[in-house]
Amino acid sequence: MNFYHHAASILDKLNERKGTIKGLVIGDPKVRDKKKMYALVCETLKYKAILNELIDTTGICQKEKKHLSSRSLTQVLMHDMLFTKRGIPLSINVPHKKAIQGYQTRLKAELAKIKIKRGAKSNSDLINEKAKSAVLIPRYVRVNTHRMTMDESIEAFKKEGYTFMQDAPEDLGSLELKTFCRDHHLDDLLVFTPKTDLHNHPLYVSGHIILQDKASCFPAHVCRPPLNVHAIDACAAPGNKTSHLSALMKNTGRIWAFDLDARRLELLKRLTGKAGCSNINPVHGSFLDVNPDDPEYKEVEYFLLDPSCSGSGIISRLDHLVDDEDQEEAESDGVNERLAKLAEFQVSVIRHAFRFPKAKRVVYSTCSIHPQENEHVVRAILADNPDFELASRDSVLPTWARRGVPKEFTDSNNKDVATVLADSVVRSDPLHDMTNGFFVACFVRKAASDKPVKRKLQEQEHVEPEVEEQKVEQQEVEQPQQPQPKQQQPAASNTSNTNKKKRKNKKRKTAVTA
Repeated sequence: MNFYHHAASILDKLNERKGTIKGLVIGDPKVRDKKKMYALVCETLKYKAILNELIDTTGICQKEKKHLSSRSLTQVLMHDMLFTKRGIPLSINVPHKKAIQGYQTRLKAELAKIKIKRGAKSNSDLINEKAKSAVLIPRYVRVNTHRMTMDESIEAFKKEGYTFMQDAPEDLGSLELKTFCRDHHLDDLLVFTPKTDLHNHPLYVSGHIILQDKASCFPAHVCRPPLNVHAIDACAAPGNKTSHLSALMKNTGRIWAFDLDARRLELLKRLTGKAGCSNINPVHGSFLDVNPDDPEYKEVEYFLLDPSCSGSGIISRLDHLVDDEDQEEAESDGVNERLAKLAEFQVSVIRHAFRFPKAKRVVYSTCSIHPQENEHVVRAILADNPDFELASRDSVLPTWARRGVPKEFTDSNNKDVATVLADSVVRSDPLHDMTNGFFVACFVRKAASDKPVKRKLQEQEHVEPEVEEQKVEQQEVEQPQQPQPKQQQPAASNTSNTNKKKRKNKKRKTAVTA
């Protein structure tokens, strides 16, 4: 019975937004049979709307308050009784099973009525549409190059009876069972059929391969830090993107991985340790609290920013099934307000990264499809940060076809600028791209020659002192509202002071140039 109580507690935490299914199941050392627990939680969520309807129709939670007062516990027990062949694998003497078994005939009758009403021929026809869409995405496997090469991983799977397709099909959904191929766009990614389960595979358990969605691999590839540099992953847990950065850097340099959640940071430590990462420094705390002028971070040039977002692009997980459809519709009025708050936070994270003195490449990503968190955030950043610009397409997954939405990049009619900006960022559409909905933008610090303000200052260094003084005098003349009192001084003294100023100016410029 402890297993069902634990499953119910996970559902309760999901309802309270205290984690994700993967984090609460796989990341919890108290869950012994993780595969079985993950399956029960996911399957219960798939039928959540039906289970709630049955609970409300029969009033079972009110009538059996002693043992079934918890709706989540009732859901998991009812799921196994109605939707699995094995039923509830507990003794009939267990009070909770005995309580729900007493309603078995009534519950089956009500379930039959629901199927007739909805025109469902089988139980699977009752599954939430969102859950059905989740199975369309292939199983992506990132090869951890800390542990093995792509060729070694391909040979390992071939020895197990998998068929490797040298020429990957255009439609990844056409892959058959026990077949796999390389990804079209990412050189460290393998693609398997959606039903391929590798959670207990020796290569996954040992950290040689990492189960990571394709779109989630975009940010590290866009960041592409060279060897021996310093980087920051600002919102790092659970650590897949962090370990990806580490692999691309071949365990050289240093990566600071920040996360405010201590439990998730511990998960990051375990996963990156299993992956063989030795250049990661996990930091418990908020990235926004870090002092950019701290000497420890003076050499940091590369940033990976994946801050909290709405998660509206995710369809390969079932966390989005926590909310009932009716509840989502009722809360739709508050969506824009929530997106505005998220965007405000996202902008603050990017701005903070720009404050680091050597920041040169800052990658921003979300698993959202909303322009408020994507193009609008980029637009806001570009508007008040003249030292940075978007990296050109040729360094931001150039072969990926889907880019940003031009109309979301401008409030004016300047379509040319909007088109260039949109072409510089990446979007993915779960309905057409066989991966989760995602957005990636890469900001780079402008070269000195691209900064108008800097160029003016450089030009001024070559202007003769007399010309500079003439400009100052002209600016003073052009301010009639602030007249300055005239001071009578001897001409000789005036000339002497001017010569002193010239010598001081010349010394200052020589010092700056040095």
